[in-house]
Amino acid sequence: MFRHITARSLAEGIEKSMRALAEYSHIEERENQDRMNEMKEIQLLLDITEPESEPFISKAMPCDLKTLIQYEREFLDGTADDLGWKYTYHGLYSPFYPKVLEELRRNIHSRRAVIALGQGDINFTPDPPCLQTLLFSVVNGALELTCLFRSNDGVKAFPMNIQAIAALQRKAAGELGLPVGELHYIANNFHAYQNDFDQLDSYIKLFDRYGDDYRRKCYSWEQYMKKKEEMDNE
Repeated sequence: MFRHITARSLAEGIEKSMRALAEYSHIEERENQDRMNEMKEIQLLLDITEPESEPFISKAMPCDLKTLIQYEREFLDGTADDLGWKYTYHGLYSPFYPKVLEELRRNIHSRRAVIALGQGDINFTPDPPCLQTLLFSVVNGALELTCLFRSNDGVKAFPMNIQAIAALQRKAAGELGLPVGELHYIANNFHAYQNDFDQLDSYIKLFDRYGDDYRRKCYSWEQYMKKKEEMDNE
């Protein structure tokens, strides 16, 4: 059964999703690369109503702000495409991204602006992509994005994944001349590996410790943009 969560901002969505994983998960033994591993897992359906709103970026993630921005650039610009990896998300979706823009320019009401990342036999290799689908649609004059993950690490990957996908939504909306609409994030298997249970607990303690003091548990849009500017000038 999917846990349906609605949040206004990205940071609020991350917190609510992690809390749901900690509170409502069940334990399953799953294959993890070449071994079996106990996992806490739920099915997640997360609706972010205002992806550009504050509080913007949760500090409950396994990296600092600079590393997050580097990851976004890998996702948006393909800065890791030539590093010899089997694939990158950018390498999988980018050949079809111009077609998405073309389709929505052709017909703003289209339901065909879809990119399937897990094409062909790639899902049956030892390292299939977790992100499977990106669906762009215009609702009430704003660009919405729906993403589907077959499997999503809720501790080590999710906070960075959702930020990068939101950045892609902002990019597409800007190129289409549209405002940013809702972001819909679906993870069929949203999980924490056994060796990350303590890290998940530490994030929950972070949320509880600072409560509504978002300055202590989140990065603001201003901090994010300042760090991007610093990196551009390096």
